[in-house]
Amino acid sequence: MSLNNILSTSLSGLFTNQAAIRVTSNNIANVNTDGYARNRVVTESQVVQGTSAGVSISEIQRVVDRFLESALRTAGSNTAEYAVQREFHDRLQGILGDPASNSSLSARIDDIFAAVSDLALNPADVLRRQQSLSEIESFTDQINLFQDQIQTLRADASQQISETVDQINTQIQRIAELNPLLVRQNGTGGETGGLEGQLAQVLNTLSELVDIRVERTSAGGVAVSTQSGYPLFDSAPLQLEYDAPGIVDAGTAFPTINVYYVDGDTYTQTSSSKDFTQHIRSGKLAGLLAMRDEQLVDLSLSLGELSARTMDEFNAVQNQFSAVPPPNSMLGKQTIVDGSHATGFSGIVTFAVVDADNELVQKVTVDFDSTPPADFDALVAQVNAALGGAGSLSLDNGVMSFSATNAANGVVIADDAVSPSDRAGRGFSHYFGMNDLLSASASGIYETGLSGTETHGMGATESISFRILKETGGEFATVTVPVGATTTYNDMVAALNDGATGLGNFFNFSLGADGQLSYAASGGYANLSLQVVSDSTNIAATGLSFTKAFGVGDQYHVNAASGVELNQAIQNDPNLLALAVFDTSAAVGEVVLTDGDQRGALAFQQIETSLVNFAEAGELKPSAVTLSQYVARFLGNAGLQALRAENLEADNIALQQEVAQRNADVSGVNMDEELANLIVYQNAYSAAARVLSSVQELYDNLLAVV
Repeated sequence: MSLNNILSTSLSGLFTNQAAIRVTSNNIANVNTDGYARNRVVTESQVVQGTSAGVSISEIQRVVDRFLESALRTAGSNTAEYAVQREFHDRLQGILGDPASNSSLSARIDDIFAAVSDLALNPADVLRRQQSLSEIESFTDQINLFQDQIQTLRADASQQISETVDQINTQIQRIAELNPLLVRQNGTGGETGGLEGQLAQVLNTLSELVDIRVERTSAGGVAVSTQSGYPLFDSAPLQLEYDAPGIVDAGTAFPTINVYYVDGDTYTQTSSSKDFTQHIRSGKLAGLLAMRDEQLVDLSLSLGELSARTMDEFNAVQNQFSAVPPPNSMLGKQTIVDGSHATGFSGIVTFAVVDADNELVQKVTVDFDSTPPADFDALVAQVNAALGGAGSLSLDNGVMSFSATNAANGVVIADDAVSPSDRAGRGFSHYFGMNDLLSASASGIYETGLSGTETHGMGATESISFRILKETGGEFATVTVPVGATTTYNDMVAALNDGATGLGNFFNFSLGADGQLSYAASGGYANLSLQVVSDSTNIAATGLSFTKAFGVGDQYHVNAASGVELNQAIQNDPNLLALAVFDTSAAVGEVVLTDGDQRGALAFQQIETSLVNFAEAGELKPSAVTLSQYVARFLGNAGLQALRAENLEADNIALQQEVAQRNADVSGVNMDEELANLIVYQNAYSAAARVLSSVQELYDNLLAVV
């Protein structure tokens, strides 16, 4: 070997080991850098014309296990999903409070029955009446607070979705910046370890926001998609968009999360937008969507069912009994009945006018079984004729009213003790809400009692627009059902079930004997859900749309826990609390009401132990339990959801830590190993330098001889 060859060989060793020392030093410097994967120098022997010519670096390799990297991203995505759910549930638990505390919802309803039990001892005591009303109001205030806070949490989740979408877009843009650099370095044989490290950090951050799958391209770059295979970055970057609504309530129809391709330089949109929601499987974005559209909705539905049944139970008693003295007038709630419709009632009810001394002025008894009025118009005419001007019953656009002509008199609607009036399980006064104690933004109970053959009175140009949603949250279809030529409720149900112009391909609607409209997914679409987008219908000029009248859509069940309030007149005058029984057998001039009658108070008290039929709401299945038991079930379900999120987060953190440790064993920096390598490279560098020095001496000696 010539001196030049020896010189070249020693220089190659010098440069190679110098580079190796630099790489090792970099590894040591990043020993505490989170997510850093160590680099390794891969050397190869140089051969020129079959003769060894030193050493060179073939590549500086980033030491990673692709499987463990992918598993770590998946674990991080799952952990982020349940972490954000746990955070929201922690906030909700802070709102609901400790179930064992004196201010909990359970304690509030117990306070109501304690006050009512005290009232039964002396029903004429105004202070005891006020205390009972005050406890009821405290309970309803808490219901309102919980519902408002749940909607606030949904609004916050929506806003965080918008922020998360922006963060995802930023990470995709960063990938778009790094990818061409990585491809260029691979193409030129340059060092890629630094770029790979930066890319890995971006991918880890992105995986916490949304589930991703990473594939390597033949050019050395990456293609990123969701776990379902929808691209986020391939030949060009994609961007997401979501416009969070400013105000969120139970009826808010949230926009979809859309995705589209953009220009890699200007990031202007270059393709049409498509729904991205259905492709989200895990990550923070999935956790936020689950809270906004599922878990918080389930809790709000359960709360709505609790409020609806509570109002119904207390209103049933308030309408069954009478105040002493009775009110001068009664104004019912909005219903969908029409004067020309059959009454649909059975049993016997009495309409009466009572003077200031609680003596009967006039009354009329209507027997819906033996001599039923032909329709509501006939009922109104029959009652008014029999009262002889002492009082007046009227039905105006679905609202029933009853008033005494003399301002000093009062009115009473009383059911027969043996055969009470009944329509859809409610007496006449209860059905029309003539003397309700509680009301809300929606009743939450939609047993209308109507017959499918009754005319609906809606206009032919009116329509209902529905959005059909997949189980994953993405939009499946939008269907607008026109009223068209339909005239009866049966016709409208048939229009909804029409496969061509209605929802018949996906859902089946039916009208029960109690007048309640129900629907369920049909065929192979068991996991679809239905959302009302808009409804322009108006039933018989009542101002009630078809979906509102029948409670189609979650919002009409959720809103039973919104705006819950006591009857203002009763709140102002506790004597209007109905606790007395009207004597239906009394003649004109006889006393029909007694101040101090405790039977109404006892009826309120009996609500505590009465079994109430609760419908399915959220995660709570149908059940016959007391109000207090359902409150406990609601709070228990909220706690169970919180515990479930906490446990899932803990499980995924444990898995993430295990995968991270295994990944660190492969990719992490081992100080002992790096220091050993450093010594080896330093010695090799010194040896190469020694060889170089020897060559220098040989050259000097050779020159001296010459």
